[in-house]
Amino acid sequence: CKSDITFPNLILVNMRWEIPTTLLLALPFQQIGVQAFLSRGHHIVPILKSIQNQPLQSAVDDIEPYVGPVGSMGDMEGGIVVGELALQVLVGPSLVAPGKGLFLCIYDDIDDDGGDSEEIGAVEEIIIPQGTPICGYARGYFADEAEEDGDKSVGFLFAGENVADVTAVFYNKQLMTLSDALWTVYQERCEEGNTDTSNLLFGHCVQISNETGVSIQADTDFMSRIFIPDVKEEDKFSPTSLGIYANDLAFDPDSNEEQYFENSERNNILQLVWRLAKDEKTGMVVPTWPVVVTKQDIRFLNTVPMEVGLQYGFNYWNAVITEGASKYIK
Repeated sequence: CKSDITFPNLILVNMRWEIPTTLLLALPFQQIGVQAFLSRGHHIVPILKSIQNQPLQSAVDDIEPYVGPVGSMGDMEGGIVVGELALQVLVGPSLVAPGKGLFLCIYDDIDDDGGDSEEIGAVEEIIIPQGTPICGYARGYFADEAEEDGDKSVGFLFAGENVADVTAVFYNKQLMTLSDALWTVYQERCEEGNTDTSNLLFGHCVQISNETGVSIQADTDFMSRIFIPDVKEEDKFSPTSLGIYANDLAFDPDSNEEQYFENSERNNILQLVWRLAKDEKTGMVVPTWPVVVTKQDIRFLNTVPMEVGLQYGFNYWNAVITEGASKYIK
């Protein structure tokens, strides 16, 4: 499926890419309700307005500041600056795993354009609502199985009762449930006189009715559901590729499944959401790439990079321990 998203040129800022407003509006999702607090009187300033206003899920005073593994700005290797959100998304040596990690912090150098920083005030803290896109995970392709060293592979698989009603996806640049996305495409089919749902969703069997809603099962004859990231060297610090550096901050080899999910709820503030599109040739809803979003309302006070993570899943780590090989992220 051909992407409808184009990315304009970015501005290199001290090994980081600054994203202009035009890029934020062209991202494959809708930016929502981000707030920043300025040091002068703690005035709440809306950084970016959205078509769909998504309020914070928690009262501002109830949101605990995020505290994660602390990195050094001097160790950061690249990333992006989202000036309108006063946020830096950076990549540097991980503090919890071998290789690189994903870091977030406030971007308080708001005087790049020669303004009077004393008059404007420096950003003191920012609050980002649940479901806000942070960056893309990666571009890539689908295969039958993960590669041997493909610990960043992601499975496109939906299973379980009412899964369509509780799974968030991006479709038509909006965050919605998988059920709503499928209903949208199904209604378009019905208007064309086609009520067939057998090929409605990539790799799945779907049933839709007004009485029972949307029911989804994995197509057991379909194999190519493993998304393999394929990032070119020149794109390794681009907005579409930073998510692959996010590690799981919940893993503990001595923890059981219940403890793992408790750790994940406490330590991982990001999650993956699939971006979906309609294939114009087949009319099928197909995945394009995963997007990294905030799992909850997040409050940042830090101007130094702190590592952030996302949940890989207990089965992923169980396979690493018992089989010596990683499975795909679920």
